[in-house]
Amino acid sequence: MSDSNRISKQIEEYIVYKRSLGYMIKIESQELRRFAKYTREIGYNGSITAELSLQWASLGDNFTRKYMARRLETLHTFAAYISAFDPEAQIPQNGAFGKAHLRTDPYIYTDDEVMSLMSCADSLHSPDGIRARTVAAAIGLMYATGIRVSELTSLSVADVRTEEGYLFVRNSKFKKDRLVPLHPTVIARLSEYRAFIDGKIGVRSDEDTFFVTSYGHQFNVRAFEYAFQLIRPLVFGNATKPPRLYDLRHTFACNTIKRWYEAGGDINRKLYLLSTYMGHVKPEDTYWYLSATPELLEIAARKFEGRFGGDSV
Repeated sequence: MSDSNRISKQIEEYIVYKRSLGYMIKIESQELRRFAKYTREIGYNGSITAELSLQWASLGDNFTRKYMARRLETLHTFAAYISAFDPEAQIPQNGAFGKAHLRTDPYIYTDDEVMSLMSCADSLHSPDGIRARTVAAAIGLMYATGIRVSELTSLSVADVRTEEGYLFVRNSKFKKDRLVPLHPTVIARLSEYRAFIDGKIGVRSDEDTFFVTSYGHQFNVRAFEYAFQLIRPLVFGNATKPPRLYDLRHTFACNTIKRWYEAGGDINRKLYLLSTYMGHVKPEDTYWYLSATPELLEIAARKFEGRFGGDSV
């Protein structure tokens, strides 16, 4: 990095600031540094401008408009921050290339579909039985708790505290720790899984990963996703848009909200509890499920109509 390049210095300061707040911003920092490199290559040493931002975001013959929109959004956020310190900085407006983020509608699994997926894990190549048992247990835990795939595969033996009745999720998204309480039936299944694995490979230390694959090897995100891709067609066939592993997390959230709606009470207060439970940094990420799931929208509409009547206003 050139010490004389204004944008390069500002970007490094911005990255330090964001990370001090707990944001990892791995991809964002890569894009910003590419932008800084671009300004150095063209010999530009001024403040960020809207024209410069659009010029860089649209570089590349094979870039999709969605990718360009994301690059522009990254510069928009950076420029909004740095404009507080640099009066010459211009904030590029989002939207020139369309929307940067298009959320995929969540697929809500039924109980029978989840049970079928867990049963189909037996079809996986599993010479010692560990891989099949692990995939089934992992699917069940995601369905029951809504934890992220990366959080599940990172759990250590010590993190699965069946005696206390909770999971200790360490250093998850945005580098935050949290406790995830467990239902008694989930505690029982996790205890059975631990006993099975220890019986196969021996009692493990607290630091060892809780979920393992064949011969006690690490069960990481890639291994989980690959196994899921193998068993998914056995339940859903060759669907054009088959459910994803991550949809188990969506299903947990939507089922929880549905139960709360049907039970009545202050749904807004409970949504904040769910936001904390799932490790959402922004409550909006939890509220999104209300608009993304037709069944929840229908329940909410019925509740509104029952309370205020069906006449238009």
